[in-house]
This record gives sequence, C-alpha cells and structure tokens, in this order.
Amino acid sequence: MLLLALAIAPGLAICVYILYRDVYNREPALNMILSFAFGILSIVPALSIETVLSPYLDRSIFSIVAGAFFGVALVEELCKFLVLRYYCFTRPSFDEPLDGIVYSVLVSMGFATVENIFYIYNENLSVAFLRMFTSVPAHAAFAIIMGYYVGRARFERTQRKSLFIKGIAGAMLAHGTYDAFLLLGENAWVKQYVSQLLLFTGAIASLYICIRLSRRLIRVHHLTSQRLFKATPKLSLRKASDEDILLIRELSLQVWPQTYAAILSPEQIQYMMNLLYSEAALHQQMQDNHHFYIVYNASIPIGFASYSEIEKGIYKLHKIYVLPLQQGRGTGRFVLEQIIERVKAEGATALRLNVNRNNPALGFYKNLGFTILHEEDIDIGNGYFMNDYVMEKKLEENGSPQTAE
Repeated sequence: MLLLALAIAPGLAICVYILYRDVYNREPALNMILSFAFGILSIVPALSIETVLSPYLDRSIFSIVAGAFFGVALVEELCKFLVLRYYCFTRPSFDEPLDGIVYSVLVSMGFATVENIFYIYNENLSVAFLRMFTSVPAHAAFAIIMGYYVGRARFERTQRKSLFIKGIAGAMLAHGTYDAFLLLGENAWVKQYVSQLLLFTGAIASLYICIRLSRRLIRVHHLTSQRLFKATPKLSLRKASDEDILLIRELSLQVWPQTYAAILSPEQIQYMMNLLYSEAALHQQMQDNHHFYIVYNASIPIGFASYSEIEKGIYKLHKIYVLPLQQGRGTGRFVLEQIIERVKAEGATALRLNVNRNNPALGFYKNLGFTILHEEDIDIGNGYFMNDYVMEKKLEENGSPQTAE
C-alpha cells in the first residue's frame, strides 16, 4: 500500500499544483478526469512501440543516445501529444493558452503515474523515493513545454502546425537529454571513464533547467489568463482577410449557437450556421465588401465583427459577436464605438443593424443610441425566417458618437 501511495502521490500533487495555477477560468471536472484517464491509456501504444524497437538498440553510445531521443522520448511525447491534440484541444473549454499547459500536464501525469507504478513494483522503495523527486517532475516539465506551444496554437491558427511541431520537439529534446544522461552509464566505455554520479548530476542539471523553463512558461500563460478573465480587458481590433476565415468560423461556432439557443430551434441554428458561417459563405461575404475585424483581448482572439456600405452614407453592422466568457466587460461597446469611428471616416451618416426581436442584445443597442426603424421578417429558406428589428444610429459629423446612458 505504501508503494502504491508513493507511486500515485507525486502525479496527483503536480496536478493539484497546476490546477491551483489555473485560478481565473477553471476547466470542467469531467474533462480533467478524462484527460488524466486518456493519459493512462496512452502508455499502451508507447510501450508497444518501445518493445518493438528495443531489439534494434544495443548498448553502444550511439544506440543509447538514439534510443533515448527517438526510441523513448519521441515515442512517449508523441503518444501524449495525440491525446492532447485530438481530445483536449477539441474541447470548447479549451479557451485560453494556459489550458494547453493544464491539459498537457493532466495527460502526462496519467502516463507518468502508471509508469511509476510499474517501476516501483519491479524495483524497491529507494527507487520509489528517487522517482518521486525526479522522473515524475520531469514528465511534468516536459508536458509544460509541450502545453505552452499547444496553448498558443489554439489561438495562432496560421502558425498552428509549426507550434505543434515546436511543442513535440521541445518536449522530446528535454526528455531525451534527461534520459540519455541516465542511460549512458549502461555503456561499458562510458562507465569506465565517467562516474554514475556525474551522469546523474547531468540528468538532474537538465531537469533543473527544464523546471526553471517550465515555471517561466506557466507565468507567461498565467498572466494572459489574468488579463483575459480578471483584469481590465486590453482590447484591440485587427482587419481580417481570407486567411482569417477559419478563425472566424471557429469563433462563430463558440458564440453563435449559445447566443441563439433560447431563441431559435437547434435545426434553425444549424441551418443558419451553414448558411452564414461556412467557409464558402464567409469568403463570399468578403468578396461582397463586408469588412471583417477580429477582436482581441490580451492578444487572444475573443470575437469578430463585420460591416459594409448598403447605400450612399448608410452602413450596416452585419455581425458583432464576443465569446461568452468575455461578455459583460465592455467589449461590445468598445467594438461598436471603434466601428462607428471607422465608418464615419468613410463618410457614413448612419449605422444600421438587424437584431432578433427576442434577443436580449436589443437593450444593449438602445443604450448605445440605436432606435428601432421598423420590423422585418426575412425568408432565409427551408421554411425559416429571421424575425428582426431594423435599428439605426445617426452619426454626427464631428466629435465622438454620443451614447445614451
């Protein structure tokens, strides 16, 4: 029982520490449990591949180093990455860069805990204590390096593939270096000239560097999390292009169904998502001179908006959507005021928009000076209608737009 506790405790302790750092926007319990469980399962393909490769690796220096980096580190980190990429990365709750680290550590601790149990029950108590303070923290440090880049990849779509590669490569290099120092003592020539203590010192030094780096990476994403969910938003707009269509679609999938869940049927929501937010539809809207903007908070995309000129001096706001967790923080007002300034610079005298007659956002627009012109029922096909108010705000030629309080 003591051995089992020693095997499990380090991984759980590290999970608790990482979850403690995720203070501003915690992950759903079920997602965390499943991530840990899939991490446990990921050891099966890793051990299978390592078993197949082991007969081809002898005790030469080259084989030991190659085996450490490619036969162990790459295999294990890639198996963990597949869980991180194809389960954790696809969760709607993966909504900030820090989540990359949180989920990566949970997956890795599931893997490391099973590995720890295996080693401890095949060795002795001294091995249990040694692995408690070395191997399990090492797996956590490797996971943080990978998770840092995967967290960035969630929001830097154009760099996603390269960031995935950096995450795998960084974890593999750190893992391989650590293992190589530990395994080189099995070579007769190395053992003759280099003491086991020196090799162990090299492994601990590499682990120390990894832990220092991982703590820095956690601080970077923790600060972003604070700015996203706690501190005053640091907002900005960037004009979108065709390259941003997939990003806009991703954001729409997170915002649109939830926004209209209480107003429209699931079937109509799905129909309108295909009608308005497919890649082809978004591309056509850009071709039709709809100006799209991505909304950022702390350099993370949190929403989007679009407008176009519909007649001389009259502009229409087609879309303005913000992620649910970023709503109620002044983001919508900021975006709308920025768009008003832009259309005024283009010669606009009025800005119009359509809003569903049952949408709570109606009050938001009224507070910003929009008035109802008339009702409009738009046939969008398949037996569905958009039952809207058409609203308008007159724009002054000089000075900032006046808003009702």
